[in-house]
Amino acid sequence: MSLRSILNLTGQGPIPCTQLHPLRGVAFDLPTPDPRLRALAEGAAAPTAPLENLVGAQRAWEDWAEGMDFLVPGSPVYRQKRLERDLYWRRWAPWVPPGSRVLDLGGGIGRFTQLLLEQGCTVELVDPDRESLRRAVWHAAGLPGALDVHWTTGEQLPDLAPVDVVIAAEVFCYVEDPSRTLQNLRRVLKPGGPLLLSVEARWGWAMALDVVPGSLETWLGDGVLRVEGDRWVRTYSRADLESLLTGWRWEELTATHYICSGPFEAAAGDLGIAEVEALEARLRTHPIAAPLHRAWTGIAVYNG
Repeated sequence: MSLRSILNLTGQGPIPCTQLHPLRGVAFDLPTPDPRLRALAEGAAAPTAPLENLVGAQRAWEDWAEGMDFLVPGSPVYRQKRLERDLYWRRWAPWVPPGSRVLDLGGGIGRFTQLLLEQGCTVELVDPDRESLRRAVWHAAGLPGALDVHWTTGEQLPDLAPVDVVIAAEVFCYVEDPSRTLQNLRRVLKPGGPLLLSVEARWGWAMALDVVPGSLETWLGDGVLRVEGDRWVRTYSRADLESLLTGWRWEELTATHYICSGPFEAAAGDLGIAEVEALEARLRTHPIAAPLHRAWTGIAVYNG
């Protein structure tokens, strides 16, 4: 396992976070099964469109690290990102009992990993951005629970012991091959275990504060946004998402994030989670606002 080898520990599997202190603040390296990720980390151009996200992430770490590492209370987006996480977690928490074994796919700096570890969970964190994984380990040091991290993608998911739960928050909108990624998740998820997922929705993003100038043609076209050297995003309609997860049973699929980084963020103002939830419920049933959500959030169980 990657963290065990870095710390020269014996055994297998995730390690207690109480043993991660030697890595805090250290720019440690990680192995990766995908040579493209190492090439990108060393400054290569993105070989395929979806990997533009990594090019953009690397530049953002150089130019705006305080915004990228939003788990630090002093980050300018700390409160916003925490509110977004809480909006998801209110729906997902009942599906993740304390002490669960969880795969956090595309988990970045650990916004869900940190929360899971605080509840004594064992977490396998997978992400294609090495710097995000480093920060996730730094934030995890000393927490309850156990952790391992993997510098790879959902398409090249490592062989993991079965997990109770998979979290894929804002992942399928960025991966190159959603179907292959989903097949890999089925391989590691225990029968009956939930997949907790969210994706960028089809319409609301174009009216959000962080919209990319010049992206109107994408909104009017196929909904797949590419900005060279910065980002690549596949947006989903409800039908798109249901088609991708053919064979899965939906426990819940909800339009969400009208306010959190959505089209009504500025108009809503500075609100707490209870106020956000109440407004989102009203927007969800409004005849004009309903399609303008920023995200879909869902809970699915494989029937196979």
